[in-house]
Amino acid sequence: MRLLIASLWMWLLPMVLAQNGSTPPSATGRPVPKLVLTNSLDAFTAPAARPPSTTPPAAAASTIDKVPTVSTNAESVWAEGDGIRITASAVGAKVSRAVAEAAAAGRSLSDRDLNVLRGRTLDTLIFVQLVLRRADQGDTNRALFESKSRIESMIKSAPSPEVFFRTLAQAGLTEETFRQEKFEEALTVNIIDREVKNRIRIPDSDIQGYYDSDDTRWKKPDQVKAAQIFFATINPETREKLPADAIEAKRKKAEEALAQLKAGTNFATLAKQVSDDPTSRERGGEYVFQKGQMFPEFEKAVWDLKPGTLHTQVVSTQFGFHLFKKLDDVPARVIPMAEVADQIREMMIQREMEVRIPEYGDRLRAEARVKLLPGAPQPFQP
Repeated sequence: MRLLIASLWMWLLPMVLAQNGSTPPSATGRPVPKLVLTNSLDAFTAPAARPPSTTPPAAAASTIDKVPTVSTNAESVWAEGDGIRITASAVGAKVSRAVAEAAAAGRSLSDRDLNVLRGRTLDTLIFVQLVLRRADQGDTNRALFESKSRIESMIKSAPSPEVFFRTLAQAGLTEETFRQEKFEEALTVNIIDREVKNRIRIPDSDIQGYYDSDDTRWKKPDQVKAAQIFFATINPETREKLPADAIEAKRKKAEEALAQLKAGTNFATLAKQVSDDPTSRERGGEYVFQKGQMFPEFEKAVWDLKPGTLHTQVVSTQFGFHLFKKLDDVPARVIPMAEVADQIREMMIQREMEVRIPEYGDRLRAEARVKLLPGAPQPFQP
């Protein structure tokens, strides 16, 4: 599965809060950039009616040699090299967003954490801007398509388009800025794929060796395939309970939907139309799970039903009202290597990238003759 850099700098915060747990620094003291990265806005999963703008990012309309670098006016410059110049305010903007996300999650940063975050943010900005300078037209075209598709998917999966754009504003982002960031993220991925990932070769013998090294990981217990239609009784933004009258309205909707199902309405079709479950709605409410993976009411409602059977009652939980149908039993089995070979290969490629990306970044820095200027935060030394 192709991995997306959602935001290199947003990866820094959880690493700092983890007090440098599992991410080893490179030989220069810089962190190894992981490629599975997220942004809180990427987590949205509910439909939207508002179509996204089709206006391309400003950088996309430019030629390759105009892919933006972090620029400056008369303010403090913390790093410069051939084609890049990064200011204190550019670093500060990224750090401020990270601190705001931490505060929203109920976490605070010590002075030491902030110093580490500033140094690593500067280092990451240097890395990203050096990578962007290597874009060719193919990279740009792919990034335009991928970022546009990504944003459309995010808007579609938000609880509502209003929630999505309100969350952007709360994060201090305009729609234009957000589209620009997503374009640069996609562009960075394409360049790294072309210059690093696509050059990695994993022998079939290594994949077979990994598969054979621990056969317990390939054993799947008995599972159940089931579907649900969900009517939420909590606010998707605040996670607080809805008012009593709204909860009663949700109950009535659930009962009406159950009556439709008993009358013969297709479960998957109805789920796509009315379910509040963002994770499963587009696949007709379907889940595959084993015991202990879902909340108890779900398991109790579907586990012992016969395949193809509708649960005849509305199930109430702390989250809302649920309608369930058991689709099939999935017997225990051992997954054959053919089914997981591609996943193993991708995992091994990612491990190799964690070694090669710092080396790649060091080479780009050397080629661009990047230097840190007085006043700049220094890379963290463990």
